[in-house]
Order: sequence, then C-alpha cells, then structure tokens
Amino acid sequence: MAMQGGTTGGNLGGSMSGNVGGSMSGDISGSLNGGMSIKEEHLFWLEVLEDHAHFLRDYLSPEETRWWEEAERFFPLFREAIRQAEALPQTASASSPQMQAFAAGVYPLADAYCRLEGHMQHLRLFNQVNLNLTPSYFNGTIGENREYLRQLSYWTRGVPAPPLALTELLDLWIEDQIGHAVLLHGLLDPVERALGAEADRYASIFSAYMVKNRAMQGYERFTAPGFPAETRFAAEVLESVQGFYAFVQRVVAEYVGTELLSKATLRFLEHHFPESCYFMRKLAVFVPGAPAYAECPLTRPSRMLDR
Repeated sequence: MAMQGGTTGGNLGGSMSGNVGGSMSGDISGSLNGGMSIKEEHLFWLEVLEDHAHFLRDYLSPEETRWWEEAERFFPLFREAIRQAEALPQTASASSPQMQAFAAGVYPLADAYCRLEGHMQHLRLFNQVNLNLTPSYFNGTIGENREYLRQLSYWTRGVPAPPLALTELLDLWIEDQIGHAVLLHGLLDPVERALGAEADRYASIFSAYMVKNRAMQGYERFTAPGFPAETRFAAEVLESVQGFYAFVQRVVAEYVGTELLSKATLRFLEHHFPESCYFMRKLAVFVPGAPAYAECPLTRPSRMLDR
C-alpha cells in the first residue's frame, strides 16, 4: 500500500442501550490490548483520523481554499486505507509480512495528516487562518494521532506495540472525554440549558480526573503501579465514561429524531462512541471484575452510510 500524504437511526449504540456494560461480560485477565487485534486497531485509528479530516474541513471557512482542499485530499486516502485494512487477516500478528507491509504503507499517511493538523494549530495560534476550532482542540486530535504513530513504529518493525501504562492511557483519553463534553455544549443551542448543564457536569468530572491522574504519575516515582487507590480511581473513571456514553446516546437519539436544537452533525456526535469504546476496552483491563466491553463498537453506528 503506497499511500503518501502531503504538507441511523435505530439502536444508536449498536447492541448497547442505556447501560453500556450491561449485557457484556469477559475475562479482563487477557492482554493489556483490551482483547483487540492489530487489524481492529488499524480500523479504529484510520476511521478516527478520517473523521478528524472531515471535522477540519467542516470548520474551515470556505475562503480558506488551500486548506479546505488539503483536508479534503485526505478523504479518499483514508477511505482506501480502511478498505485495505478490512482485507487484513483478523488474527495476523505483528510479525506477519502482510501486517508489517501495511503498517509501513500507512505510516506516511498518518504522519502527513498529523503534520497538517500541527500546522493548522500553529496558524490558529497566530490568527493566520479562518478556522472555527481552538488551538487546544488540536492537542487532543494530535495526541490521538501520535498514539497511532507510536503503535505503527513498532508494527513497521514486525513487533507488537507495548500497551500504554494506566496513567498514560488516562492522560490521553481523559483529555478526549473533556474535549467531547466541552465541544458538545458548544454545539447545543443556548436554549438547551439542561443538556448543556449535563455536558458541563461531565467536563468538570473529567477535568478533576485529569488533575488526579497527574498526581498518580507522581506517586509512581516510588510506588509500583496497581496500588489500591489507583485501581479504585480507574474504576471510577470507567464508570464516568460509561455514564457519559449513555448521555451522548440520548443526545444522538434526539438529533436523529430532529428533536435536538443544535449546530451539530451526526458524524461529530457519533465520533464519541468508538473513541469511548476503545477507552473502556483498554481501561477495563486495569479494573478487576469489570466487563470486557467486547461488544462496544469501535466504529460509528452510521459508518456504513458513508460509503
């Protein structure tokens, strides 16, 4: 794969309704990968990056012709990468020549898009682009992209990517949850005060978790990971992510039923689902007795409508 980059409706949560972890069970004693194959990792990350490219295009002013076209140029590249990833063997290991070749082929694409977002962030910092996204928005999306690049750097060498430590996992994905809560409120019509207040509540909860996780990182200078307070913290975060997921499900249901007053798009709202499922699958490994979240989908419910 030689892809080079340049400078629903119905049951919206798949098989999950309300309580995300309700009917799911599994053995969390498995790998720290959350039970995901390398193929599933590729499909997850490539869809995330494709969504990010759409968001960048959508929030650019039409007068920004150069950057509008640059963002759109990534659409078919990510779609082609996803098509090729779908054909990968489900159980192939990192040492498989096919998997190694795919990782080597997709790395330049992910890296090129990361650099584009980095440049957009730079331009936004100096008010040199008409873009309705803040510099901090890109901290989250670039952080996610860099995690995929980290994993790809191992897969291109034919070796498994080491999983993130708990504090690293929380650092990456709690920031994502905060961003989703803040962005959701910003997309709501001002008269949707109850929904806005609920989004703010989750933003506050996850912001507090971010502070606590930084403290956990400090504790681990002299204390091995997995001490009781850290395990309890991981369980608390997992419960909040599940609650926020259910809240966004309600919001999406209202959007699909044309009952929501907002300026949102379905893609933007649903983007929360695969990222949260990925987070919950990885986080559950650190929480004794937690469900495996194996049925929590790593793709948007309306994904098939994109094709």
